[in-house]
Amino acid sequence: MRSMTGFGQAAGESERFRVTVTLRGVNHRFLDLSIRLRDGLRPIEQALRDRLAARLWRGRLEVSLDVVTLCARNPEVAIDEEMAASVRSLCDDLRQRGVVSGELAIGDLLRLPDVIKLQSHEPEWDESDHEMLFGVVDGALDQLIGARVTEGRKLASVLDERLVGLQRLNQELIERGAEAVSGLASSLRQRVTELVDNQLDEDRLAQEVAFLVDRSDVSEELDRLESHLDHFRTVMAQDGSVGKRLDFLTQEIFRELNTLGAKCRDSEMTRSVLDSKVLCEQLREQVQNIE
Repeated sequence: MRSMTGFGQAAGESERFRVTVTLRGVNHRFLDLSIRLRDGLRPIEQALRDRLAARLWRGRLEVSLDVVTLCARNPEVAIDEEMAASVRSLCDDLRQRGVVSGELAIGDLLRLPDVIKLQSHEPEWDESDHEMLFGVVDGALDQLIGARVTEGRKLASVLDERLVGLQRLNQELIERGAEAVSGLASSLRQRVTELVDNQLDEDRLAQEVAFLVDRSDVSEELDRLESHLDHFRTVMAQDGSVGKRLDFLTQEIFRELNTLGAKCRDSEMTRSVLDSKVLCEQLREQVQNIE
């Protein structure tokens, strides 16, 4: 079981490039890849996405690639001579009219981006460069997944603690259930008898009491709750992406607890249900972090 949060970073270089890959993972319902690439690497974006998706199941992943060129870039300087001549002519005219003083210098032209442009030609990436880059990506992924596994173990420990508490409370509800039903039947019989002053037909009284007791019977809900808790523990022990299934199970557990709370007529059982809801909510919060 893995968390969706984690950090991974790796670096490597070829003869022409040095690459640093940084991966940051946070929670998300699905796998969401946010990749920042320089223009020269756009052709490999889909291959990079496929490589990441092959090892990750859920979570938002921010991918940053920092590339340093190690070889010469062969810079070129391009000058728009017509524009430079126009600027020179304008400056001469303004100087003759006394608006400005001094000569036009190269520094003045450099401040005009349309007159002088510096161009640097980046070397093209070849197959060996791409192999190096993907190797660095794999190294960062190994580190990220290792961090997710470590965090997943901590989450499993927290979930197990909450699950033990829920199972203990469920056992208390089971043990109290039979006693509560018996007490409810006796209490109902006594109250109804007092209200009608012993004038109600005994058979009719028995039917009404049986009907009310049946409506308050929570044995099926307790059985389903116990089954959900056992299934939750089973899913926790499985490999792969289990976060969505655990999230679904927490919803089912909470649904059973709501039904129990609505049907319970016993104060002790009601308190146990409320305690169980608190644990279930804590369980749900932690499940949101699981991949």
